[in-house]
Amino acid sequence: MKTIRVGMIGSGFIADVHCQAIARLPGAEVVAHCSPSEGSRRLFSERWKIPETYPDHRQMLASSELDAVVVATRNHLHAPIALDAISAGKNVILEKPLCLTLAEADEIIDAARQQGVLVCYAEELCFVPKYVRVKELVDKGAIGSVYRVNQVEKHEGPYSPWFWKVKEAGGGILMDMGCHSIEFARWLLGKPRVRAVSAFMDTVLHSDKTEMEDDVVIHLEFETGQRALLESSWALLGGMDSITHVFGTAGVIHADLLKGMGLKMYSAAGFGNNPDSNRGWSFPDYEWLWENGYPQEDEHFFDCMRSGSEPLESAEDGRQVLEIMYACYASAAEGRTITLPYSPPDVAAPVEIWLQSKRVGRAGG
Repeated sequence: MKTIRVGMIGSGFIADVHCQAIARLPGAEVVAHCSPSEGSRRLFSERWKIPETYPDHRQMLASSELDAVVVATRNHLHAPIALDAISAGKNVILEKPLCLTLAEADEIIDAARQQGVLVCYAEELCFVPKYVRVKELVDKGAIGSVYRVNQVEKHEGPYSPWFWKVKEAGGGILMDMGCHSIEFARWLLGKPRVRAVSAFMDTVLHSDKTEMEDDVVIHLEFETGQRALLESSWALLGGMDSITHVFGTAGVIHADLLKGMGLKMYSAAGFGNNPDSNRGWSFPDYEWLWENGYPQEDEHFFDCMRSGSEPLESAEDGRQVLEIMYACYASAAEGRTITLPYSPPDVAAPVEIWLQSKRVGRAGG
């Protein structure tokens, strides 16, 4: 089996998660890392014993013999870094969201096709064992014909300050967690075309930190007649939720990713690196990385790179999600259902569609 030599771009939480996942996989190793911060670069490379480190991804692409890179950076850097990697002939694992504009998405897709490399869209919910089992049951007809999927992704707020910034994040909770729910629903139903989107959003808890949305409710209508009701929030106090309910004509499936592992604990002071998040009653993971699908995701992507086969989650899927998120912002801004395909106005960040309507409303009020 060919060993996939990986370059890691970024040194934050999700880069660390990918390093943990890859360390478990035979036939793959992280051999190079880049970060513009000297301190972060040194600590990250020492922690993961990465032999080559670079301050700039272009130096890494030119100097290191790589088969693939993982782009685990702030959202606004996804497209330029991915395009540089594609131009250098590298396969790419690109964290969500794919990028900030549909033009960038099209450029990534076209460039990868021309270079003959893969761009894999890192949507780990499609690899979560519990959710994979849900899909297996759905596909076998265990609950009849599915007519609606409900999915929830919520917590108290992001782990890094850049998530609050329009230029770097491109949007609030929709771009951070709503993208998970959207692709989960598409994947579970077999990726039928979304024909209409309705969304409602607000800033209910974090207006002191951001003008972007921290709470969103989305309704998707598929060409099959099926529907999805999705909730994403940075305003959930007391922990995190990742829950799905799948409703069929002959049954229903309930799946709780984070609180259904059979472990329940009360800790008066909390524990671990972030005790505030688990003080009181909590549901400790016994195998967080595997339960959340990260090793399975990366293993699948590497297998596709070896065989040249299309990944389960590709740049095309990331583009579909991005178009739906643009439609969500337009729906919330205009107070109406948006039909797809949707061509957004020329904005630098998806959330600007909604923010512009808020600013006009304040000026008129």
